[in-house]
Amino acid sequence: MLRTSLVLVLSVASLGYAQTGTLTVTSAASNSTDLTPESLATATGANLASQTAVAQNVPWPASLGGVTVQVMDSGNVTRAAGILFVSPGQINFQIPAGTALGNAAVMVNSGGTTFTTLVPIKPVAPTLFAVDSSGIAAATGTRVAIPSQIQSPLGVFICLDAPGSCRLVPIELGVDTPIYLSFYGTGISGRSRLENVVVKIGSQSVGAIYAGPQGQFPGLDQVNVGLPLSLRGAGVVEVTVTADGVTSNAVKISVQ
Repeated sequence: MLRTSLVLVLSVASLGYAQTGTLTVTSAASNSTDLTPESLATATGANLASQTAVAQNVPWPASLGGVTVQVMDSGNVTRAAGILFVSPGQINFQIPAGTALGNAAVMVNSGGTTFTTLVPIKPVAPTLFAVDSSGIAAATGTRVAIPSQIQSPLGVFICLDAPGSCRLVPIELGVDTPIYLSFYGTGISGRSRLENVVVKIGSQSVGAIYAGPQGQFPGLDQVNVGLPLSLRGAGVVEVTVTADGVTSNAVKISVQ
């Protein structure tokens, strides 16, 4: 599910909607309650769906497993949200494009029951995906050979079949083989300028060379950055992304 892996997938009685159970909505990548237009979100609660289902195609469908999600923004415009995943306890969906900034009502409709809560919609709300609860970055790497410019993939983590088996793969920095990492998150692509996106890796702050849509999965953002040689021997370090002054949750990599 998208809360933990890149690869997988308030009462508002004053608005006239019935709330029949507790509903919590956060970013799909962290516990942040701030969301943005087109960002990925997770709704959690009880009895949200009668089955478990995963979207098979993009764009994300407006109905999945008997569930629909609607978002009414601060301008009182209601739009259908694309849904990635449903289960009795969790729904992953995408905030619709065009959702106005300010408080928005999220309405989960399932089997004639409507769950509703308010969420804040911000211009940017960067969050980064981790592969598990330990905070290992859901990241990919590329090593470039100089001067041939031949690129080869570089592992950042490895996971076995057993739960809790993911571990970091130490990244070896070389003078003539620069390394570039891609971190995956959501709520980032609304940033104003690329120059306003900074990746902090351990004690080093590095400008992003790309920060925008991942391109394959709607709502998924990608941030590319080169690893500075000054990180050699740093060990396990935390990584955050700051976009337009807003800083994400931290994820981990290992640098040898």
